[in-house]
Amino acid sequence: MQFAQYDVVMVKSFLTEKLAEADAFNLRPPRVGDVATIIEIYSNPIGYELECSDADGITEWMVAFEPHEVELELIK
Repeated sequence: MQFAQYDVVMVKSFLTEKLAEADAFNLRPPRVGDVATIIEIYSNPIGYELECSDADGITEWMVAFEPHEVELELIK
């Protein structure tokens, strides 16, 4: 499936465990079931920068994934 910038996706599974470092943009690591926005699509190497925010709009994590590291589902 092809995704576009600003698509809202859900993390279905991790094919490679990805831990977010604790800093201003990563309050916690990504989890299966998280809903995130694709904020950037990279072409070399191919990948997605995802941002997950809480109900107040505070960023919980912002992590780049290569397609083989995560399975995403488009939220409609």
